[in-house]
Amino acid sequence: MNLEHRSNLTVVAILALSGVLGLILGACGSPMVASEITPTDDERVTLTPEPTPTLSPTFTLSPPRVILLASEEIDPELFSSVEEVIRELANEGGYVVETRTSLSSEEIDASFQLVVGFPPDQDLEILAESMEAVQFLAVGISGLSTSDNLSVIGPMGFRPDQLGFIAGYISAVITQDWRVGVIGRSDTPTGQAGLNGFVNGARYFCGTCRPIFPPYVQYPIQVGLSEVEIQNAWQEAVDILIEAAVHTVYVSPEIEDPRLLSALVESGMILIGGHRPGDELLRNWVATLRVDPAEAVRDLWEDLLGGQGGASVPIPMIIQDANPDLISYGRQRLVETILQELLEGFIDTGVNPLTGQNQ
Repeated sequence: MNLEHRSNLTVVAILALSGVLGLILGACGSPMVASEITPTDDERVTLTPEPTPTLSPTFTLSPPRVILLASEEIDPELFSSVEEVIRELANEGGYVVETRTSLSSEEIDASFQLVVGFPPDQDLEILAESMEAVQFLAVGISGLSTSDNLSVIGPMGFRPDQLGFIAGYISAVITQDWRVGVIGRSDTPTGQAGLNGFVNGARYFCGTCRPIFPPYVQYPIQVGLSEVEIQNAWQEAVDILIEAAVHTVYVSPEIEDPRLLSALVESGMILIGGHRPGDELLRNWVATLRVDPAEAVRDLWEDLLGGQGGASVPIPMIIQDANPDLISYGRQRLVETILQELLEGFIDTGVNPLTGQNQ
């Protein structure tokens, strides 16, 4: 092949290669135009916004509650003794204690666990019937019928006849020639029950109670005062006891007037009462007698909070502040035995607790 022919081939090859490169470069430089696609109705997508979640209200459960239902007429010393025990037990179990002077069924909710009612009655039986899921406890309220959610401490109420009876028994046990007496309310059934209970309690020990030495007086001496006479005639009551040579006196809790107590002590008498004495009376104070429903509450507590109701138990009575110089340990043991038999019903006071009259 000659040189000229070989040169022509080279030129042709270069031209061919240039053409190919031109096509390639042209393809790279030309933008591709995409065809427009219109979606059909079925292909259209509607975006729905996510719903905002609604927060449910949160409820805070009330702590379980124990309600003390007591009017302003309640004996403060009695109430405080029961309240102290209930608050102690409630604190151990995580319960909240509230004191109310009134309560309706509409106010009771699921947090109520126990309602403790004191006299006078505030329709506790009706409340118990309307709220069967709540336990109720009546303390010293007479005339109530027990049910699955209603228990009673002292189904006959507080028993002044029993307090009077045991006071009369103590007086006769510790007093020479049975020279004993009582000062109480004469214008109320409870006051009259205490007066008659005292006489019967003394006679339970000493029978006819006739003294061996003068003055020959028929003991026990009973002095009854009305509400007005407590304020105006208390000195006359003291004079009656002095004239009868009375040595031991039971003063009803209803009329423990400080002036009366001081006058009795100044005359040399020794006393039995229903409230703790002041320091000025201690030397002449034999003992304090009072009801003690708090211990009965303690005994029933677990059953009540466990939903077991229907109990009916007597109100315990206790002897406190016993003066060993005036009542020996042996005589106190004798009295406690009689007290237990009295509470268990083996000894009857002989007094109708509702009317206060002897049966």
